[in-house]
Amino acid sequence: MYSPPLHIAIMEPSKIIFEGLQTIICHSSLDCRVSRMERIEELTEMMEQNPVEILIANPMQFVNLEKEVKKLRKHYPSLAIAGIDFGIIHRQSMLTDISFTLYDTPEQIIQSLHKLQEKSRQSEQEREEDDNLSPREIEVLTCMVNGMLNKEIADQLHISVHTVVRHRKNITLKTGIRSQSGLTIYAISKKIVSIEDIDI
Repeated sequence: MYSPPLHIAIMEPSKIIFEGLQTIICHSSLDCRVSRMERIEELTEMMEQNPVEILIANPMQFVNLEKEVKKLRKHYPSLAIAGIDFGIIHRQSMLTDISFTLYDTPEQIIQSLHKLQEKSRQSEQEREEDDNLSPREIEVLTCMVNGMLNKEIADQLHISVHTVVRHRKNITLKTGIRSQSGLTIYAISKKIVSIEDIDI
């Protein structure tokens, strides 16, 4: 079965570091293509056109943007993030799945990316198996958990209110849960959302 090349985006302001990582990745066994971005806002645009599976980021790019990064991860649950560890920021583990240093060998960096790719595929598979909720139903469920009304969900996801109602019915049928609190507990237990992400 054909699987498209892995899309890796590198968010690093230093051209030297970007080109070094790009060379290591492109000369590895990973079947992938590499894109470059300078700001986190560019990732949202990129995700709409060519979804990114792995983001390699300088954690300095995340300073004061923790909320935005968490929101991105909520909207794109299959996105995996690798941090470039410069030994400066110790909070990066909260926002990244793995990290590597610039002193690691090319083999160690590629090994880390392989692990991240496997983890990403595994979590995507688990998500697909979660009562067979579709990616769109997971998005609707996330909005529901945050207390959004049908019209608000429709506006946010750019779908009709009728489609939102249909997704809500499917979610109820598949999970067997009708109450808002029950769906919230379900979403947290299935790691669809985390407690910190819920707007109270």
